Amino acid sequence: MKDPLRYPKLRWPIDIRFEKIEQQQILVLSCPLGISPAPLGLVPAVAPIISCFEGQLSTSEIWQRFAEHGLKEHVVGELVTLLDKHLFLESPNFTSAEQLVRSQFATSPTRPAALAGLGYAAKAAELESELSSYLALAPAAIQSQTTKALLGLMAPHIDYHRGKAAYGAAYTQLRGANHTLYILMGTAHQYSPHLFHLTNKSFESPLGLLPTNQAFMQKLALEYGKDRALADEFLHKREHSLELQVPFLRYLNKGAEIAPILVGSFHHMLGSGRYPEQFEPYDAFVTALVASTRAALNQGASICFLAGVDMAHVGRSFGDKEDLSSNFMEAMEERDRIYLRHIERHDKHALFQHIAEDKDRRRICGFPTMYTLLDLLDRLGLRYGTQLFDYRQAIDYDRQCAVTFAGMGFYPTIIHPQ
Repeated sequence: MKDPLRYPKLRWPIDIRFEKIEQQQILVLSCPLGISPAPLGLVPAVAPIISCFEGQLSTSEIWQRFAEHGLKEHVVGELVTLLDKHLFLESPNFTSAEQLVRSQFATSPTRPAALAGLGYAAKAAELESELSSYLALAPAAIQSQTTKALLGLMAPHIDYHRGKAAYGAAYTQLRGANHTLYILMGTAHQYSPHLFHLTNKSFESPLGLLPTNQAFMQKLALEYGKDRALADEFLHKREHSLELQVPFLRYLNKGAEIAPILVGSFHHMLGSGRYPEQFEPYDAFVTALVASTRAALNQGASICFLAGVDMAHVGRSFGDKEDLSSNFMEAMEERDRIYLRHIERHDKHALFQHIAEDKDRRRICGFPTMYTLLDLLDRLGLRYGTQLFDYRQAIDYDRQCAVTFAGMGFYPTIIHPQ
């Protein structure tokens, strides 16, 4: 084997982006899985150098590529040492750290709050005040509806700072809720060859532990197949799509439990000419989820279905070639509104076709979760109405980055047991 410090190779996955901090451009490397404990900031000038860290070129060969620009050979070596120290290289150092982190997560009975103190307050009193302020942002007309029976919610998973109004509009519907179980589904942002990811771990939060319903999760994993259901449980460790729902659930309904489910990408299905239910991994999971949900309902559970999802991700930061503009974002909203109407009409196939027709041009990360939710409600024989509470666009023209998201409620009308 090649010496990993002589033939450096960036390991996977890593998030690499440029950030402006105090008017200075910084190249930031971070680990979405939490194996590297902290981001690493570098001067932008090293970007072309680390782009050569693919495991094929030696440090000497990399230096020779840039020597005419004044690069000193020892700088390449120092950069390799720095990246290895911070666990961003494919090396024995990283392998040991990864094994330790995965082992610690696997043996922990709980899933730590990865964003406490970062995405939201780490102290209970401060977090309660924060959540209360978001709920107060909901229009009075929406707040007055909190006595309506609630079947499900679509809420964002964008950070609270940008999404607070949509979070508040959605979660005000849970005031006084008496649900005993939330089937909590959200986007799995990291790659896996598997489609659905379960965990039996309860979720820690500054407001206390939000317990996972062990019986429900064990039945679901058994029905679907434990090996594939839990193969990439580690993806739950840092995934924010579910974590950002946890403080609201713990704040508004302290007696409830959750059934946490991460939903992977449907990308490979979009050009196939087939709907998701025609793929065995998908159909087998929804069949298992229907059986587990029916069993819980028969045992007297009061269930609410909750999706932590965002919508479009557009701009040069996401790979688009066109600059963001007001006209561009107006066109995005028109498409988003069509997407939301398909959900309001409970039409999962129209939803799928809408995404497939432009090959997910808008990168709607919450689409697989929403398709799964519509399919689940349909197979359960549940009849419901919907109400769109809020639609938002978080636009950063400087970074050329825009994310869209919404809040929506699902309300039961007639239930047909099956």
